[in-house]
Amino acid sequence: MKLSRSVSLILLGLLICFSLWQAPAKIIESLLPEKLVLNAVSGSLWNGKAARGIVQLDEGALMLGRVSWQLSPMSLLLLRPTITMRVEWGGQQLTGAVTGHLTGAVVIRDFHARFDSGLIRQLLPLYIGGRVIASFSEIAIASGQPLSIDGEILWQNAVWAAAAGDVPLGDYQLRLSSDHNRVKGRVNTLSGALIVAGDIVAAESNYEIDLDLSGPAARNPELANALQLLAVPSPTGFDMVVQGRF
Repeated sequence: MKLSRSVSLILLGLLICFSLWQAPAKIIESLLPEKLVLNAVSGSLWNGKAARGIVQLDEGALMLGRVSWQLSPMSLLLLRPTITMRVEWGGQQLTGAVTGHLTGAVVIRDFHARFDSGLIRQLLPLYIGGRVIASFSEIAIASGQPLSIDGEILWQNAVWAAAAGDVPLGDYQLRLSSDHNRVKGRVNTLSGALIVAGDIVAAESNYEIDLDLSGPAARNPELANALQLLAVPSPTGFDMVVQGRF
């Protein structure tokens, strides 16, 4: 009797595993946040793709492009579901592995992204141009707050889009790290007509930006007028000190 019951449980377990293994990719749509929409989904739950991904924001729809993913079965057994994702749309690319923990924390590893800064203009009213490259070995978040972060963001061929024509700025690096739930960023100028240097600190819901801006571009009348909305003139250019909450 006991042997028969054990065999039945094993068979039931195998049936469940087989059913999950054959699960279609469309199942993942029911697991996504409401604001993330996938179109033309194909493949399986474990290895699937979508012809188009869209994030619905208050400012409008943010196009992600083609989305593909791989879900690790072993990660489910370890109660740490891990999805490796890839997003492509023209020159816009994003890759990374996302792991969820029972504590509610989310860890993103080997994150890489490339996109035109015009994408930022869909989210923030900034008149900028150029290309952004982000590379992070790890980003850990819990309850909407960063636990750890290690990586950098490059802004290449940056320009200020002025009415009289684009103003070339340069190439910049933002190096990010964390210490006791505090995110620290260091801004450096790699090259260009606008020299930017300083620090960014974010802790809990507070942030502080302290930057020095100088160089020939700081004397451009249109750019100078725009900078004065957030910065104060200094002997070499502008000092930007901004504090707030997000």
